[in-house]
Amino acid sequence: MSERAEWDVTLPASGAERDAAMIRAAADTLGEARLADWAVRLLTGAARVGDPADPDPVLIGAVPGWMPYWSRVWGARVLLHVWPSRAGVAESAVLAGLSDEEWRVRVLCAQITAVHGVRGAEDTLVQLTGDPVPHVRSAAARALGEVGSDRAAPTLDQLMMDPDSVLADAAETALARLAERLDRPDLRPDSEY
Repeated sequence: MSERAEWDVTLPASGAERDAAMIRAAADTLGEARLADWAVRLLTGAARVGDPADPDPVLIGAVPGWMPYWSRVWGARVLLHVWPSRAGVAESAVLAGLSDEEWRVRVLCAQITAVHGVRGAEDTLVQLTGDPVPHVRSAAARALGEVGSDRAAPTLDQLMMDPDSVLADAAETALARLAERLDRPDLRPDSEY
């Protein structure tokens, strides 16, 4: 009978972990302020990946020549991980991005809103819970848990009954987070769901 071999296995990082590490390295190379400024310009359409005056797009995993909306996606992806210390312009870009025609931009901007506490997004997020794209609906519900007021509770409560189980779960988690954040136990999801 042979002894069992011990293997040291390193599994690949998730896509989100790889993105975060890559963007962190880009921030170390360029400086956070320069990277965040570039990301805002990409998100707003003021710059496109591959513009000669901008940093090498490889730093953020971007590929020049892809469809134009991908510049906005890459800009938003950077802002998810690197947020400027003076956030006013970035917040405006993210708020506008919540209404972008491309669903990937809307998802990322909802995630940014949740992670960085972007103010003024609640009404748009409530509208996005009715978006035709399931990923957008779920991201909007999650973001409402982080930045919403008690006005978002009825929307989240209703979404818990949605036939899309991912959305229903996101709404339940968001409602629990909203109740915790606002110290409002009366907003907690009903355990009968």
